Amino acid sequence: MTARCRGLTAPDQETADLAFRAAFAAHAEAPDPFEAARTHLLYGARLRRLGQRVRARTELTTALDAFTAMDLTAWVRRASEELAATGANPRGRRAPTEESLTAQETRVALLAAQGRSTKDIAAALFLSPKTVEHHLTAVYRKRGVRTRAELAAAFHPPGASPGGDPV
Repeated sequence: MTARCRGLTAPDQETADLAFRAAFAAHAEAPDPFEAARTHLLYGARLRRLGQRVRARTELTTALDAFTAMDLTAWVRRASEELAATGANPRGRRAPTEESLTAQETRVALLAAQGRSTKDIAAALFLSPKTVEHHLTAVYRKRGVRTRAELAAAFHPPGASPGGDPV
């Protein structure tokens, strides 16, 4: 996230490109599909504002596909709007489920989908284990899953292994 922030605040495009490349490398080392998608979205938005529409479309499409795979309705909408601002017509994607997950539910679900224990998730997000269980219960209900294995399958973005590592 630090590298992403450096890219967002870089004084010139060359420095920004280097910072975003560092951010993508960091995402590869410690996979977090949500944060990686946000980095693609923010990089694409910066490129779009600089008039680099073709490069922006690539980043924004990657972000849109990832957010769609995670059923993050608000983020899908934001990425679609950015992509449309480049002049592209986003291709049809499956409609997100009716009930959206909150940001915290998404974070808990992504970590659980990576196989982390409730205790590990609680420590990583500075939550109590009871709060993690509460969020997981909501995620299970909203996504219609009953087990962590089903949850992992539901949050498994295309092109990634269940642990979140690129294939």
